[in-house]
Amino acid sequence: MRLNSYEFMIARRFLVNGRSQTVLIILGIAIGVAVQVFLISLMDGLQRNLIQRTIGSSPHVTIAPPLSSPQPLGIGGGAIDDYQRPLKTEESEILSWQRYSDYLSGIEEITVAAPMINGNGYIEKGRSSFPVLIKGVTLPEADVIYKFNKNTVSGDPRPGGNNVLIGRASSDKSGLKVGDTFYLRNQTGAGDYFSIKGIFDLGSSAANNMVVMSLDRAQNFLDITGISSIEIQVHDVFAADGLAESLRGSLSQVKVESWQERNQELLSGLQAQDTSSAMIQFFVLLSITLGIASVLAIIAIQKSRQLGILKAMGTNDKSAARIFIIQGFSMGFFGALLGILLGLGMTSLFMFGTKSSGGPTYELKITLTNILLPAVLAVLSASVAALVPARRAAGLNPMEVIRNG
Repeated sequence: MRLNSYEFMIARRFLVNGRSQTVLIILGIAIGVAVQVFLISLMDGLQRNLIQRTIGSSPHVTIAPPLSSPQPLGIGGGAIDDYQRPLKTEESEILSWQRYSDYLSGIEEITVAAPMINGNGYIEKGRSSFPVLIKGVTLPEADVIYKFNKNTVSGDPRPGGNNVLIGRASSDKSGLKVGDTFYLRNQTGAGDYFSIKGIFDLGSSAANNMVVMSLDRAQNFLDITGISSIEIQVHDVFAADGLAESLRGSLSQVKVESWQERNQELLSGLQAQDTSSAMIQFFVLLSITLGIASVLAIIAIQKSRQLGILKAMGTNDKSAARIFIIQGFSMGFFGALLGILLGLGMTSLFMFGTKSSGGPTYELKITLTNILLPAVLAVLSASVAALVPARRAAGLNPMEVIRNG
């Protein structure tokens, strides 16, 4: 579409002559864009915080023991283990876990694949007992997932031998501190004495009810030959479901589960947030479109005589239409720029206010996409809104308009 300088000049004059209407529309667009920038940043920050709190210190994909009768453990059609004797532990352990770990370490999407042992037990103190989850780990693999180095609030984050870590919830309930010795009983009734080397806080009551020890000590304490699971973290948390689906085709004799499958309620909540955010954005854009269309339609009526004179002087229908499209684009452009500044100001005030008042600890996620998307949509909406008065201007009969005033 070829634009002429006089079209810009006339469009600018129309906007300046109706400056009060122009200013109100630009302010309306700016407020709409600012609300969208703030809302999208708020939603993204909230979702990021929820996901981080839910799976930040937990596996993205979990490989659990085989659920069927003894069969060769196949990877990609090839056996990685001999046929195994029918043992009771076959349903509760992964016996050839080293070969699984070797296979998983070659997959680019995987950050770490950590062998784990899980069991139930009781901390006994006097006449009281406190149920706990016993977890055997290897370092540094487990630290990538659970971040013990970062989340240990007191003591040393490295378990070994009879030196163990316990969660803050277990420490609070039992009254045990770093350096204390306690008696831990497993689910079969056998037990042993352990010393607390560190206390950690993973941010949830369930995770903080663990006793963490080295993998080999957990095998001995729980009388396990293999491991309970292989816990995996990936580079992109939202790619976990796709990786799990791929691994199911390769690891046919084990159960593969992603964090999405374990957190369906969380995903439903995030989807509901996305839907509500999209609806708000739609109605904001609709109000912008209708507002600009109505203002430009009024301008088209008010300026009918001038447009008629221009057309009589040789301005063609396309040029008359482009005058209004330029007006719509201009109001959208300047309103979007002002809206971006207002939106960034709102997000900055929100983050400053919540930090200074001890409010939410999460931050709004301000990205280039979150800033530009509302602005681009607002400019497009403003340009589309100008099409209605533009068509009316193009259809004016100059002689009839001049004659009838």
